[in-house]
Amino acid sequence: MLVHASFSLLYKYNIDYNTWQIGNFYDSIARFCVPIFFMLSGATLLSKDYDLTDFLKKRFKRIIPPLIFWSLVYIAYDLIFALNSPFSIKVIGKKVLYAFVHGSRFHMWFIYVLLGLYLLIPILRRWIKHATKKEIHYFLLIWLLTIVYQFPHFDQYLPDITLIHFSGYVGYMVLGYYLCQRSLPSRVISILFILVGTSVTFFGTIYLSAQDNHFNEFFYGYLSPNVLLSSAGLFLLFRTLSIRNSRLQALSSFVNNHSYGIYLVHILILELLHYVGINWQFIHPAIGIPVAALSCLILSIVSIYVLTKIKFGHYISG
Repeated sequence: MLVHASFSLLYKYNIDYNTWQIGNFYDSIARFCVPIFFMLSGATLLSKDYDLTDFLKKRFKRIIPPLIFWSLVYIAYDLIFALNSPFSIKVIGKKVLYAFVHGSRFHMWFIYVLLGLYLLIPILRRWIKHATKKEIHYFLLIWLLTIVYQFPHFDQYLPDITLIHFSGYVGYMVLGYYLCQRSLPSRVISILFILVGTSVTFFGTIYLSAQDNHFNEFFYGYLSPNVLLSSAGLFLLFRTLSIRNSRLQALSSFVNNHSYGIYLVHILILELLHYVGINWQFIHPAIGIPVAALSCLILSIVSIYVLTKIKFGHYISG
């Protein structure tokens, strides 16, 4: 939510420089958001045994109905705001088809990637269950090489070996599982990872954007070494923390159990907040961005909570 509350500011590179830097700061410290999701999935799902059919039924039953419901909500929202524009059944049909194939909003890409990874998990689990530590190190090392290959001009110094089978977000799932099996490093190491990774993201984006005279998001990539480093550091840090307050535990449990639905609805909430003037512009962005993100979080939690209280609402709440 912090990423999406600040992201639109980053494309206004020619705005006041200090204002742009604030957007870059907030977005840089939150780039761990997607990798952490995949690492948590790997940590929880790759450590369990399950029947193939039962696993696929359970996962897809939980993902597909909310995805369909919220896709229709976003489509309806777009049509309502486009009432003054001419449209036909054919146009609506194309819009609905496109929304379900490619996602009704930009944040839906994550769900489609997750669905693909779920198809792989039963096979990956079989391998990782019998893999030695050395073999997991081997996989993670080659995965890191695929990340290095993404750097501009590096490919001309590296052999043209196809490593597509080791690439992508699957590496984060294996990394999440691996880090959960290892003894914890000191908190100092975890915090150092976070600081170094985030600093590279922040200052690297400043440098490349200055070179291009427009926002360059290369270091924002979820599969970049800097984001990998900060994500691993945060993952390790939170393994050492625990919530003891009973009310915070209850809130954390609800958010944990309904994080999927909160993720699905939060863009709608952000758009509605923007419509009523609550965004990075309504006050100084140093305050406006976190206020918009926090408001979005609270309203998203409330929205999903209300939905769970409606009959059959738990099927679509996520």
